[in-house]
Amino acid sequence: MLRKTTQIGIIDLNRDDMDCKNCSHTYDGKFCPNCGQNSRANKKLVFSELVNDFFDNVFNVNKGLPYTFFNLIVNPGMVGRAYILGKRKRFTNPVRYLIIAVAIQAFIDYWFIHPELTEQPDFFYFSFLTERINDNMAIWNHTLATKYAFIHNISMILIFPMAFLVLFKKYGFNFTELLTVNFYYFSTGLILTISTILIFDQIIMINLPVPFIIMVTLGYVVWSNMKFFDSVSFWERLLKVVLALFIFMIIRVFFVVYVLSIIFPVI
Repeated sequence: MLRKTTQIGIIDLNRDDMDCKNCSHTYDGKFCPNCGQNSRANKKLVFSELVNDFFDNVFNVNKGLPYTFFNLIVNPGMVGRAYILGKRKRFTNPVRYLIIAVAIQAFIDYWFIHPELTEQPDFFYFSFLTERINDNMAIWNHTLATKYAFIHNISMILIFPMAFLVLFKKYGFNFTELLTVNFYYFSTGLILTISTILIFDQIIMINLPVPFIIMVTLGYVVWSNMKFFDSVSFWERLLKVVLALFIFMIIRVFFVVYVLSIIFPVI
């Protein structure tokens, strides 16, 4: 190995040291250890790099999105537990994953018109409430799901962690941990739901009933949380996850839209 001695010591002439264009730190390798910028930035900019950076930064394609989605389909419990335990480099950040899922939903909503998502669906009719309140609740339910999708999805995601925090308290999970895994699970459920609608509507040419669409999302969320809590006995976790689903339905289907209908009546 070639070396030379200088006033400041020995320099390895075989090293390919470079100065980072972003922070001026001298390093050897693919990424700057000081700021994390890829060494490709030291080379002349080409169009392919521009496109690559776009998909990498916006959709996380090169940093685990396909891997994250695949494992959330086949083994969602592993993804949730691994992220909590600190094995995060291989997975897409859960908040970014949620934003990507909502972006996919918005894209498909814009380019493909689905009666399931754009028309006023039938809503639960509560016999102990007046017809006017029931009508307002139906409108608010539809408005939340279509016009305020991101806020709607965030509010839905918050309910399960709050329920699990109480129901699985003895297992030591905190709210942030439970919220993180449900960012993954609700986002994946949303992607599966939108994909199902797209396949049936555009390829099979069948309009799916609204209850079926709802069950695609909730079915996946229940199953994925069952896998996450797999260290708990089957019947205990089934009872608690179903109870959490019931709490979710009470809050989302009744309480939220009821309060909005009383405070902000539409008709």
